[in-house]
Order: sequence, then structure tokens, then C-alpha cells
Amino acid sequence: MKAVIADDEFYAIQGLKMLLEEIDGIDVVATFEESSKLLTEIEAIRPDVLFLDIEMPQFNGFQVLERLTEINCIPNIIFVTAYTHYAVKAFEVNAIDYIVKPVVKSRLLKAIERIKPITEISCKNVIEINCFKQFRILDNKKDINSGWRTRKAEELIAYLISENGSYVSKDKIAEALWPDQNRENALSNLYMAYYYIKRQEEKLGIKIPIESKRGKMRIDIEKISCDLIEFNKLIEQGYSASQEKMLLCLEKAAQLYQGTVFEDRYFSWATTIQSYYEIRYVDLLEKLIFQYRKQNNEQRTIFYEDILKNI
Repeated sequence: MKAVIADDEFYAIQGLKMLLEEIDGIDVVATFEESSKLLTEIEAIRPDVLFLDIEMPQFNGFQVLERLTEINCIPNIIFVTAYTHYAVKAFEVNAIDYIVKPVVKSRLLKAIERIKPITEISCKNVIEINCFKQFRILDNKKDINSGWRTRKAEELIAYLISENGSYVSKDKIAEALWPDQNRENALSNLYMAYYYIKRQEEKLGIKIPIESKRGKMRIDIEKISCDLIEFNKLIEQGYSASQEKMLLCLEKAAQLYQGTVFEDRYFSWATTIQSYYEIRYVDLLEKLIFQYRKQNNEQRTIFYEDILKNI
């Protein structure tokens, strides 16, 4: 396991390095006293774990984490600090561990043990995301987001899905999810939410295909199963298909619409999206009613008319 140490105190680095070198399977490949130099070189190193001090000049530990997220280089983070009051924030971003100096070997071993089962997981399953009525992230039909520490992580996923796989500027995302924060704090929160998702991936053995490039993010909709994305595809296919296939596609789309998009969540940015899909669903029902009426299929006509009346 490749390890990197970042601390502005030389003797703290040397002490931690000596302890790590006594542990089998740990290879300290680099140490840094300057956070700016760490950020310059870490992308080439790609360590498995970063032992990171919090109070450092230039960039503190949390700011380092933000910039690692920006360059999409996110190792396991173990914060090592002389202060206890950062613990809550550290665990909010799902850091592997939080060690208070002076570091002792027994405590270090416990932290490293938390990494081993995570790095051995292979992500095989395509996750399923439901957006209509209840927002749920599922792995093998099991809800995996109900116990997340921060709801902003799942809100980030929901927002990117609502953009249908397109790249969105991080400024736009941050403003939507944290409208009451200034730009700097909102972006910081965005990076923390993204880092939290990456840690959950490793913890649960899943893959949520969010792509982060400098200044923008997207979710790769081809690598997930999502009712909202499928709803859009079916409608587009239906409107350009033959009569028989059109009805098949539109009926499948109608079955997917189980209720308002993100109905069980309060996402301040979602109102316009909810209205858009409600209008799209009404148009879909009217199209089905029109087509079945043309075919003199009274049963299907009445069925969809009843649904339309109850919206």
C-alpha cells in the first residue's frame, strides 16, 4: 500500500514515517512539508493513503482535500493532527480516520485496518437510481443511501441525473445546492460532498460514475440504471417509431412515472424540473389517449383518461 505523509513539521513526519515503516505492507513513497508541493506531485504518485495534517500553511488539510477532488485524485485520507475540534468535520467527509498527535503504533494499526477491507472490494454491480416519487440509490435492490451522514451527497447525485448526463459547471452546481452560501463556501461543500461519495463507493463496493473535470461535473448515465433516464429514452424512441412500437414505448414510459420527481426530498432547485416532467407525463398520457381512441380501443382509452383525471 503506497502511503504519503503531509505535515508542516519535519519531526512529526519523521516520527510517523518510522512507525509506518515498521508495519508490513506499507510503503512510504513520499513526504511533504508544503501542501502546495503535495498538490503538484500527488497526481503522479497516486498513493493509496494520505496521512494529512490539518493545520498547515498555504492550504489546510480540508483545502487540500478540495483541490484533490478538483484534480480527481482522491486517496484514502487519514487526518493526523494535534487538535480534536476538527473531528466532526473530518468524519462528515468520510475520512478513513482521525488520529490525534502524538501518534502511537497501536492507534496507527487500527486506522490502517480500516483501509484494508475497502481496498480489496471490487465494484461489479451497476447501481439503480429511482427518481420518481422516492429518491433511492439501490445496489442489488438494497437501499444504500438511507444511512448516509450527509443528504447533500445524494442531492448532488440527483442534480447531476436531472441534467441527463451533461457536464455542468461546478459553480452552477454549488449555487443550486448551497444557495445561501458564498461562492467559496459553496464550492468547498461541493468538494466535500463529492469526496464523501467516493468514500461510500469504496466502503460499499459500488460505482457511482460521477466524472469530475476542472470546473465541471457530470454523471455517466450509460453506467447506471435510472427510471428518469429510461423515461426520457422511451419517450424519444416512441415519438420517432412506428405506430406499434410507439405505443409500446409510451406505455412503458407511463409505467415508470410513479409520482413527482424527487417527491420525498426537498431540493430547492427541483421545482422547475418537477413541473417539466409533470407536463411531459401529461403530454404522454394525452398522446396515448389520442392513439387508442383512433384505434377504437375503448378499454385503454378509458384507462389513461382516468389516470389523467387524477393528476
